[in-house]
Amino acid sequence: MNWITIAWPMVAAACLTLGLIELRIALTRPVDRARLVFAASAFAAAAACGLELAMMRADGPIEFQALLNWFDVAAGVVIATLAGFVWLYFRCGNRWLAIAGPAIYFTAVLFDFLPGSSLGYLEMTGLQTVETFGGATYQVAVGVPNPLNALTYLGVLVLLVFVVHASLQLAQRGQRRRAAVIGGSVVVWVLGAGIHSALIEIGVLQTPYLVSLAYLIILLAMAYELTADVSAAAHLGRQLQESERRLDLASAAAGLGVWVWDLGTNAFWATAKAYALFGIPPAERLDQARLIDAVHPDDRDTLRHAVDSALANDRDFEVEYRLQPVDGETRWIASRGRVERDGNGAPRLLRGIAFDISLRRRSELQLQELQSQLAHTSRVSMLGQLASALTHELYQPLGAILRNAEAAELFLQHDPPDLGELRPILADIRADDQRARDVIERLRTLLKRRSMACHPLAIDDLCATTAALTRADAAARSIPLAIDIEPALPEAMGDRVHLQQVLLNLVLNAMDAVDQAHPAERRIILRARHRGEHEIEVSVADTGPGIAPEKLDAIFEPFFTTKVDGMGIGLAISRTIVEAHGGRLWAENDLPAGATFRLTLPTAGEAAPS
Repeated sequence: MNWITIAWPMVAAACLTLGLIELRIALTRPVDRARLVFAASAFAAAAACGLELAMMRADGPIEFQALLNWFDVAAGVVIATLAGFVWLYFRCGNRWLAIAGPAIYFTAVLFDFLPGSSLGYLEMTGLQTVETFGGATYQVAVGVPNPLNALTYLGVLVLLVFVVHASLQLAQRGQRRRAAVIGGSVVVWVLGAGIHSALIEIGVLQTPYLVSLAYLIILLAMAYELTADVSAAAHLGRQLQESERRLDLASAAAGLGVWVWDLGTNAFWATAKAYALFGIPPAERLDQARLIDAVHPDDRDTLRHAVDSALANDRDFEVEYRLQPVDGETRWIASRGRVERDGNGAPRLLRGIAFDISLRRRSELQLQELQSQLAHTSRVSMLGQLASALTHELYQPLGAILRNAEAAELFLQHDPPDLGELRPILADIRADDQRARDVIERLRTLLKRRSMACHPLAIDDLCATTAALTRADAAARSIPLAIDIEPALPEAMGDRVHLQQVLLNLVLNAMDAVDQAHPAERRIILRARHRGEHEIEVSVADTGPGIAPEKLDAIFEPFFTTKVDGMGIGLAISRTIVEAHGGRLWAENDLPAGATFRLTLPTAGEAAPS
């Protein structure tokens, strides 16, 4: 065994080793195409190294020629992959030069595989054994060079121009070290291997091809670059650890849990605070299934829907949900996040934060309870205003029942009793009883304290009930009350009692307003109309003095009132109720006099209000 037998396999091993390292790095997510192409270049250089050694040990011209043909192919692969590597790694240069160099080279290589032709030699007359130092020997070809072989060197020259141009552009962008190390090594390899091969083929030198040995320059450059990348990665790793510690500290101080969901592997990364919020031990692996298990069963579909919607519609992720009770206490969590997508637009990561909103939720529930109590108080107050009129409305059927009962008693004293006269009297008693029962039922419904429950309801029925409750008071005050309902009006989505309270408040306010007008000019109209495709507008118009322009918004503020004995909560509660239904309530002045209060409600076909 001589030094040639040792040296060339060592070069091949070096090429394969670095190629495998680069391949392993390239195949990590996301795929690094530049390193993948360089790995192919290193493998092609290893193949060229093996072919060089085989040519040095060839038994005759025919075997040497066959090996030389495949050596040209391997060298062409090295050239093509180096062009691709520089283009992808530098992200600059002339694309057409990168394509043209390998294209010209492989066009020339086709001659190696045409019958009766060879690119290197027009005629190979034999092999010559050459002895070198240490007593090692190798074979070299003897023959007539083929002028067409100049095409391969033209391709190599184009590659050289491309690499120099790309390196200069990269240096101008401030990456001088990378341009010098990588670009310089490729230029040295192209010049050294190209010139040496040309001198061999024109007979100036009698040495083996050294394409693979010259490739060691590129291997050293890439090893240096890899070492620099590893050092930079280690430095970034230390910085990342420090950033994570700072993030943990900041998020813990703010009560935020930070998390990242890798959609490809279904793996979660989360800070210690996030684990604590979800009640999951830090040592336990966190994935989607484990997170869903921690959520209250009634809120799991809500969480899944929010995630699916964010991934499908490219929108921010935002959801509030409850966790499984711990020690009998249910906790509310709010999560906010954003989808990160790859180059093809496919979702790759979901990054977000989570924080405890239990205190806020409890405050909201307490506020809702207070609002419910206030609304109930307001309804009772309104019924106090209607008390005299409602007393009269009850007195009429009860008085009729008494008179009919007295008449029936007289008919029963006849001998025999006049049953024919009793039947219509009993029918009148039943009808008057039903009238009194309806009045009491309306009062009971309004006085009953209840939370809001939205259902489809008929607006015409709601307006008719409002008119029935206020008509007696309106008649006592000589105020005509008219109803104008658009035909075929769809059902609205809302809570009957709370909306009844709003309309009652608006009608009673309108009565107070028109009290100041001349009796002949007093008028209130309760209207209901379509407003757009998905809304219904209900309005209460009066012929009073109107509202001062600067007070059109102020009248909806709590405790603001224009009445001497008013509390200033009726309109504030009414606006809160309407907005809770997903609608609006506002006031407008009419010409020449009067004002109109308008409110909108979603139709039953729309989403339920909050």
